[in-house]
Amino acid sequence: MIAVQTETLVGLIGLGGAVIGFAGAVGGAWIQQAYGAKAAKLERTEQRALASGETAINELLQLGQVLEASIPQGLSGQEWMGSVRVHLRQAEVAVSVIPNSDELRYRMTRLFFLMRGQYTDEGGLEMARFTYYRASRHGVEVLAAFQRGDALPEEESWIEPKVQARLNEFPGMRLP
Repeated sequence: MIAVQTETLVGLIGLGGAVIGFAGAVGGAWIQQAYGAKAAKLERTEQRALASGETAINELLQLGQVLEASIPQGLSGQEWMGSVRVHLRQAEVAVSVIPNSDELRYRMTRLFFLMRGQYTDEGGLEMARFTYYRASRHGVEVLAAFQRGDALPEEESWIEPKVQARLNEFPGMRLP
């Protein structure tokens, strides 16, 4: 009788071990699958951020090239302003879809607002060209810092008081 009970007990222990092993394997697979899905989502988000950031940087660089080319070519404001607007809008769209980037979007929105204000600025074409160029260069620096994971650079001192006053008019905007 004792032999049968020992065999039964050994069988139950073996069955219990198999059940625990099965549960561990299923649980491990579930955890691994969940982690893999999370990692894949994070990778897609990072890829989207990189691609959108690169697009925005390229558009701002092209905007700067249009401005640089407009001087030796003697283009009128009407001739270069259209191209500038297109590149500015494309950069703005690219920045708007960068995930996990509230501070970046805030900073870039300020620059876009500043540049859009140059469409009708009374400062003349040279002042508009200067503002577009400096703002686009600063935008490239801000986006590049974000892409590298560095702290965003401070706003530059080239923003004149008149422009800072304009930025203060924008709802929700604040100066550092």
